[in-house]
Amino acid sequence: METERRKFRRFLAQNAAFAVLRPHFTMLGKIKDISRGGLAFEYIAHEGQKRGSSEIDILITGDRFYLPKIPSQKIYDIKIGEENQTLIDRFETRRCGLQFGELTEEQADELEFFLNNYTTGTA
Repeated sequence: METERRKFRRFLAQNAAFAVLRPHFTMLGKIKDISRGGLAFEYIAHEGQKRGSSEIDILITGDRFYLPKIPSQKIYDIKIGEENQTLIDRFETRRCGLQFGELTEEQADELEFFLNNYTTGTA
């Protein structure tokens, strides 16, 4: 039996929650789960995509929530979804896990606001 190693409880993000990696903004994906310590998001990979980043932006489509320049470190980036591929899955779908770095007080407050208002339950 595997022991949970995360420090913070994870929450499921609403469908309209997205993450984008800086500085090139070429990796945009739907947030799957998020905590005070990091997040996981799924994205469609493409050739020439720049994968190096040390910051991420969180946004909600159709709303006015935007949390930019969160320091982060990539923990994993894995290929997913091969067993249920459809026509659109000709593209490589990946899941990326990020650990947040040291947040400013304002970023921490905004992240807490996100967790309280834009999540749908625990993961």
